[in-house]
Amino acid sequence: MPTLSRNLIISFVLAVAAAGALFAYTSHVRKSAESSSDTVTVIVATHEVPIGTTVDAARSQGYLVNQPVRQSDVADGAVTSFGAVAGQVITQNLYNGDQLTVNRVGAPRTQTPAYQVTGNFRAIRVPFNPNSGLLSDLSVNDRVDVLTSYRMNDKVFTYLAVPDARVLEVDAPTLDSAVNSGSQAGSVLLAVTEQQSLFIANALANSSGDQSANNIWLALAGSTGATYQPITVPKLPGPFPHHGVPTK
Repeated sequence: MPTLSRNLIISFVLAVAAAGALFAYTSHVRKSAESSSDTVTVIVATHEVPIGTTVDAARSQGYLVNQPVRQSDVADGAVTSFGAVAGQVITQNLYNGDQLTVNRVGAPRTQTPAYQVTGNFRAIRVPFNPNSGLLSDLSVNDRVDVLTSYRMNDKVFTYLAVPDARVLEVDAPTLDSAVNSGSQAGSVLLAVTEQQSLFIANALANSSGDQSANNIWLALAGSTGATYQPITVPKLPGPFPHHGVPTK
């Protein structure tokens, strides 16, 4: 093949290849621009976020993040900025992939207990002194075990009345100046099932001198890896929810 013809063919092939590369590049840039203009950055859950969790806490744990979402998939009222919901709390459970919307957040004090319990769960407030109620140690959304004691046949039996109850509120102890006793009292609002609320109410009704600290205690459960190990001793007679352990 003559050298001139060969060079012309090579030049033509190179030109076609260059044109193809340029077309592919411009097409990619155009699609990227179109894709960018068709997305909106919103706040999305990467993990389950329960009711009562602050937005700031969920963000610090990486449970709420900014993510680009196609405009067609953006939920009504989707929140696009953490600044717009700073200091607010989650009012509806969020699950992995859920978008945070304005109807799922609210001010902490506007979220009444009625919105924090659903289904067969109930909110019950239990009075405690600082030690038996762990009033200086608990925070909202902590999990606690409710331990209760009963006296039978000159023996005191202690049992686990409510395992893994969720803390809704913690009221700090206040000085009882009315009776000038110098004692401190506070309370804990717990989310428990209907039946568990009966166990707690019964224990309160049987507390001596109206002091729940005499026969009700809270035990704080760990935030990760905590398990409940059933107590394997003979079952107590009567309507007791769990097995008891004689403590006296």
